[in-house]
Amino acid sequence: MIFNVNLGAGLALSILLSAHPASAIELEDRVQDALTTSPITVENTEDPIVTPMDIQLIRPFNYSSYNAYEKSFTLDPDNGETSNLWINNTSTDTVYAKITVGSLSPIDIPIKRGTQKTTRIGVIGTTNVKVYIYSSTGHKMDMNISARQF
Repeated sequence: MIFNVNLGAGLALSILLSAHPASAIELEDRVQDALTTSPITVENTEDPIVTPMDIQLIRPFNYSSYNAYEKSFTLDPDNGETSNLWINNTSTDTVYAKITVGSLSPIDIPIKRGTQKTTRIGVIGTTNVKVYIYSSTGHKMDMNISARQF
């Protein structure tokens, strides 16, 4: 008996709610917003933009330490012809990025405080890349870093 009363009350409440004209309009507005609003927004055009088809080699993050940063990854030609390594130096002095591509000699790239550098690496074949970032003065490094292949 109590089950029938609860079932009846629930059914009556759902009919009242569905008959309310505001609920139908709100639902229609939400559906329309979902169809017309892009799920991707750019809040700061100075930030590195990564499109959904990019392969994340180094996910964007902040590194803050007295120790050097070291990361290796492999470029695969099936993932795209180009890769970018982006470093934004927010520390108090210059940091240096030593990048080794395959068996080539490493290149040293100075990145002054408050600046950013994007290094483009062409993908010819399956290649290992080593990134080593250090400070020559021993100061605490604070930087943002990311790498992608597209």
